[in-house]
Amino acid sequence: MDSKELSKQEYTARINRVMDYIGQNIDQQIDLAVMAQVASFSPYHFHRIFTAMVGETPNNFVSRIRLEKAAQLLTDNLKSTVSDIAFQCGFINASSFSRAFKTYFGLTTKEFREQEKAIYTKNGVRYSKNCKAVSKIGKHPQQVNDQFCSVEFNQIIIMNTKIEIKQMPELNLIYCRHMGAFNMIGQAYEKLFRWAAPRGLVTPETKTVTVYRDDPSITAIEKVRQDASIIVKGDVKVEGEIGKSTIPSGKYAVGHFEIKETEFEEAWNTMCSWLTESGYQPADNPTYEYYHNNYSEDIEHRFIVDICIPVKPL
Repeated sequence: MDSKELSKQEYTARINRVMDYIGQNIDQQIDLAVMAQVASFSPYHFHRIFTAMVGETPNNFVSRIRLEKAAQLLTDNLKSTVSDIAFQCGFINASSFSRAFKTYFGLTTKEFREQEKAIYTKNGVRYSKNCKAVSKIGKHPQQVNDQFCSVEFNQIIIMNTKIEIKQMPELNLIYCRHMGAFNMIGQAYEKLFRWAAPRGLVTPETKTVTVYRDDPSITAIEKVRQDASIIVKGDVKVEGEIGKSTIPSGKYAVGHFEIKETEFEEAWNTMCSWLTESGYQPADNPTYEYYHNNYSEDIEHRFIVDICIPVKPL
């Protein structure tokens, strides 16, 4: 590997580290100096490098993540006040949050909540991969990936499978991050396995996990982050584009599926349909897919997968 590629990988790792830090500290004040320190760059160079690699300035990225997180909370936590959500997402007061929200989404927080309630209760509902209704209203309508997200409620195909609430264990992961269309994540898995295999981290017992960091009903598909991951034991020293993360233990709705690549949409629709009638709502932990096999080695090319959605009572 030449020095140019090594440099690119190191820069990617530092930017990913900043994104992870922002997600973990969304309720705190995060300025350019803090982000630059996390990335081990000077503020001047960090701003230029982040903007070039991510396609938006660091401050714009933080603002967008805060607002998109707030939109999720407005939908998922109907009992929380706007002020509570504003502080949870790092805004200094409710009025500044409300102005920023209206500017970004083209709707007030009240209008947004009313819209989400209406979408959930009428025909023609559309679901995202996190079982959220896909919004086409507002100043920033999102183009979602039809493979997973576009389905009319009255046309949903429900698979016959067992879905149950489970206490899932903590997952210690190493990952290669993919940003963009869901069906391109295979490239990230290829990079991950090329790095992990020579280090003895890939065995016949190795399990892969795709972790979803953004909700495609809110975040534009080209900015949706997905982590191609494998479960590891202990503290693995990572480098380059390979990072490490932890999925906390907690209660999840878990659906077990044995499906072909073209059937993921039906599997997710099944989970979403079940969730809307379950008495649960999505919780704050990431949603993930836990794969039990290597589909390329399956005679029928099936994915044996658990779809895991963090939940809490309504």
